Formats: sequence, structure tokens, C-alpha cells
Amino acid sequence: MSPVAFIIGAGPHIGAAVGTLLKQNGYRIALGSRNPSKISNETEAEEGGFYHVKVDASSSESIQAAFRTVNKELGPPNVVIYNAASFLPLPTPEDPLSLPLESFESSTAVGLGVFAAAQQAIPGFRSGVHKHSPKAFIVTGNLLPFVSALPAYTSLDVQKVVAARLVETFAAAYKDDDIRFYFASFVSPSGEISLEDFPKSAETHAQVYWELINSEIQGNWDHRFTLDGKKLP
Repeated sequence: MSPVAFIIGAGPHIGAAVGTLLKQNGYRIALGSRNPSKISNETEAEEGGFYHVKVDASSSESIQAAFRTVNKELGPPNVVIYNAASFLPLPTPEDPLSLPLESFESSTAVGLGVFAAAQQAIPGFRSGVHKHSPKAFIVTGNLLPFVSALPAYTSLDVQKVVAARLVETFAAAYKDDDIRFYFASFVSPSGEISLEDFPKSAETHAQVYWELINSEIQGNWDHRFTLDGKKLP
């Protein structure tokens, strides 16, 4: 069967660029988002080679349901891109405990969604359906898990810390199964957080993800790259 990719958190920036590149290379693409804008029914529309499915990355039940839908309509994905993220500004600047508990919990749940998504993906990765296809699970990361705490980014920080640890664990556990796990972070040429260039990075993300998907061996799970697509040591 044709290779299948499921992009969770498929917005107009990274998700759109990655989906377009994969489609150009023969993939059928499931675009998962909270509010699919092009469809009225989450389970019955495929436009331009893209299948739209509703998924809330902060809900394990929603992630499980979305995978059931994708498996049924397109087949199990051999590539999963976890591009979901949630940033909630602090009500009181620089006061992390001013964030409502329910907001902290929902934001943390987006990080925990990596576990739910990987758990749903692994049976398809291990099945014979994609025996000769690459198997990859890529989380769109950032440097927050690796730098000193930034209180203003508490909500985003906690979910990326959780996601990074999970990806590190999965990369170690499944490397002998020919399954790739990556936490891919866009950085400046000096290896720092790059907010200024991020809006220009969609195509770079797509190309780097394509290379990671097709890598012959599991590289460093913590994959950092610059606007020109080069991997930092």
C-alpha cells in the first residue's frame, strides 16, 4: 500500500509544508487538528490528497479515536509527525503560579499526548503493512527542555520537557526495531532559540523531517537544525 503519514497539529506553517512534501513523494496524508477548516464531517472528507481528521492533542481519548479513523480510512501510518503545541501566557507576567491549574494540566497533557500517539502508532509500525517503508515518529521540539527555566514559557516548557524525555526513551527502546524517534528543534546558527527566523522555517522543517524519515539508522534523538537545514553537532 502507499505510505501514510499522520500529522498531529497540522497547521498552516510546519504541518502544511511537511504534508505537501510528503504528498509530493507519494504519501497519503492525514491532517489532524482541533478544528479542520475544510470539512464539516471529520471522518468523511479527503481533498487534494489530504484527509482531514479532528484531534485534540490534550486528550488521549481523542488521539486514540483519530488513529482509529486514520487506520480505517487510509491504513496505519508509517510516519507520525507530532506538531501539536500549546502556549498559554501567564496572567501575571513572570509568575508561573498565576497560571490556572486547569490550564497547566491541559498544557501538560499535550506533552503526554506523545505517549498516547506513539502507543497508537507502534502496532502499525510493527505490522507487515509497511514492511519496506520507513517508520518514523517525529516531535516538533524546541530548546526549552535544555536551557535554564524561563518562567514566562511555563506552559510550553513543561509539555516539551515531557515530550523530549519520552522521545529519548522511545529512541533507545525501539532502535533495534528499525523505528526512528526524533525530537527535532529549529535553532539559530549558534545553537540558540531562534524566534526571529522561525516564521521562515516551514520548508526547512519539511526537508529536515524528510531526511530524518529516510535515515537508514537512528541518529541522535535530539536533532537540532538551522534555517539552511544543517544539523548542529
